[in-house]
Amino acid sequence: MGRKELKESFFQESAQIFKLLSSPIRLKLINYISFCPRTVESCADRFNQSIQNTSLHLIALAKAGILSVEKHKNFRIYSLQEKNVLDLISSQLIAGSRPLLKDDLYWKEGLDSLAQGIKTQKVSLIDLREEAEISYIPVITAIPYHGKPSHLKTFLQDFNPKKPLVFFCRGSWCERMTSSVEAANRIKYNVKGAGFSALQLEMLNLNLAN
Repeated sequence: MGRKELKESFFQESAQIFKLLSSPIRLKLINYISFCPRTVESCADRFNQSIQNTSLHLIALAKAGILSVEKHKNFRIYSLQEKNVLDLISSQLIAGSRPLLKDDLYWKEGLDSLAQGIKTQKVSLIDLREEAEISYIPVITAIPYHGKPSHLKTFLQDFNPKKPLVFFCRGSWCERMTSSVEAANRIKYNVKGAGFSALQLEMLNLNLAN
């Protein structure tokens, strides 16, 4: 194959990928699976879709090499295979971030500043993700919280109300992060919210480890 044909083939394959990603539910599935491997059933339940419809989307993404699939007993478990696609999606999600939380309640200092604050013990990091997500991408020094936002007062009683706390979840569209930050501020704690992609969590870990 000559250079011209190789170039044409590249753009044809790229066009197919963008066509595949033109479905909102597929973008949601990729983002959801990036935080930890998921079964078809858990994906269907998360996005209120039928198992059949969800399975068709996941199969299409797996055939394109974006996801990989393993069979475990009676379940098919999907995980992210092509991280370049996640990088593309994450860039768009980050560009459209902070849609749910008021601007003054959002952490704006960036990953480097957050890592430095954690290492110098000036900031504490609270992880609101599910247990499976925390196990798959654990964040150094992060303190997990799995309770309801309405129960935060008991959880926070051992923290200094004046010390900055950063609550984070999966992405800026996480309603759990939004409601938790708002609840903590109502009881006069210095809390900001952050929504990280899976790639950002890996970058944060690198910053914390150095």
